[in-house]
Amino acid sequence: MKNWKAVGGPDAPITVYSRENSSGTYEFFKEHVLKGKDFAASAQTMPGTAAVLQAVAKDKGGIGYGGAAYGAGAKHIAIKKDDAAPALEPTEENVIKGAYPIWRYLFIYVNPAQDKGQIAAYLNWIRSDAGQALVKEVGYYPLPPQFREK
Repeated sequence: MKNWKAVGGPDAPITVYSRENSSGTYEFFKEHVLKGKDFAASAQTMPGTAAVLQAVAKDKGGIGYGGAAYGAGAKHIAIKKDDAAPALEPTEENVIKGAYPIWRYLFIYVNPAQDKGQIAAYLNWIRSDAGQALVKEVGYYPLPPQFREK
């Protein structure tokens, strides 16, 4: 689709804004939303989610994607998993229960050769109420309770 009219919008061109191809968000979107197909050749590549949001904010015909932490002030679009499913907003509740169809966990990788006591303390803090409060404070959604157990 190249025009918003095709999806019930005004007769105006669609401008697609995307993350750069070295981005994990780009790879996730390509794999899970585009099912491995390439982005539109006309997609404007941006260096980060903040840049995507800034571009979309300035462009009435713009659309883009990015992580939840960058979504403040952006219009979120309700998404259907398939034609029979209801359209859902990317709320914390919908994401945590796995109902919103476009989400992923962010992983932390550690070097196993490092001091295991310090790594364990850090990972325990991340899963703690204080760690998850910080996750929420910066705009991401906290881990579901079953993944916070040690």
